[in-house]
Amino acid sequence: MKKKRRINKKKFLSRIVLLFIILFLIIFSLNRIFSNKKEDNHTLSLIVNKQDITKDLSYDIYIDKNKTLYMSMEDIKKVFDKNLYYENESNKIITTSKTKVGAINIDNNTVNINSATLELTSGVIDYGYTIYLPVSELTSIYNIEVTTDENSSVVSSLYEELVTVKTTKKVSLKQKTSVFSSTVQKLNEGTELIFIEDSDKNGWIKVLTYEGNFGYIKEKNLSEKKVKRSKMEETDFTSKMPDIENSIEIGKNTITSEKIDKFSDREKIVEDIIGQVISKEKFTVNINLKDIDVPKEKMERFIIELIARLKEIGGSVIVTNNNILDSEFIKEFNLEI
Repeated sequence: MKKKRRINKKKFLSRIVLLFIILFLIIFSLNRIFSNKKEDNHTLSLIVNKQDITKDLSYDIYIDKNKTLYMSMEDIKKVFDKNLYYENESNKIITTSKTKVGAINIDNNTVNINSATLELTSGVIDYGYTIYLPVSELTSIYNIEVTTDENSSVVSSLYEELVTVKTTKKVSLKQKTSVFSSTVQKLNEGTELIFIEDSDKNGWIKVLTYEGNFGYIKEKNLSEKKVKRSKMEETDFTSKMPDIENSIEIGKNTITSEKIDKFSDREKIVEDIIGQVISKEKFTVNINLKDIDVPKEKMERFIIELIARLKEIGGSVIVTNNNILDSEFIKEFNLEI
């Protein structure tokens, strides 16, 4: 009888131990799941120039019912324009690219691009106490192409090369280079895909769908590669070298703290300079900083906006007698002869 009790007791203890092991495994698994969610808590994905940058974003992207891509100002600074800023006096958001200056008027849902005013179908919004801009409406500023669906957005720079392929039959997009790998997406014949790279594993090609899914397809199931857009080099924007001997000089009579304080005032000065450049056919603008007393931040804003406008017509900016700007800024924008 005692022996039987000992056996039952051992069985009971074994079951308790097994139960604890099972509970530990469950807790461990749940912890792994929730830990992964914390690492990437974005609900929508963003692909920019063939790279999934979703995890690098500070905030989720937002896609409205019209499939307009919205991004927070903070993330736009990371991805498109680190010099983006809000001008409190005019309630405008100012952004620049290589050849464009855009001023988004929050009050009336318009955007001024290189002095041309356009209406915005989708305006600036406050989404979760964060200011979001309609990136799909700013494609002409950033020179990008945007494709969106319910779960993701694919953004391509029009400066970068775009190579595409098409499926030649119904095929599965695989997560890895194996027929036994899980299927990411089912694709119909004739589906256009963005080519990413050749894989060295048994003829697999890495591609990107316009829905934002990366995966692999056998090369035999794809058409030949087609260059849909060639890469545009920096020299395509500024073809003329700076020429100080044949330049237009801008100095203390043009640039004062009051005259470049607001975007609208800076825009008038820039327009006047552009007019001189075109009429005199002198494509170098020399900003002579001698005896100019202007805060560094204001001068930087003025120069950034002037450079973008001049690049559009093949012009350039140089700075002489500098006593305001940091050497890093001078180097970044190539302002020295």
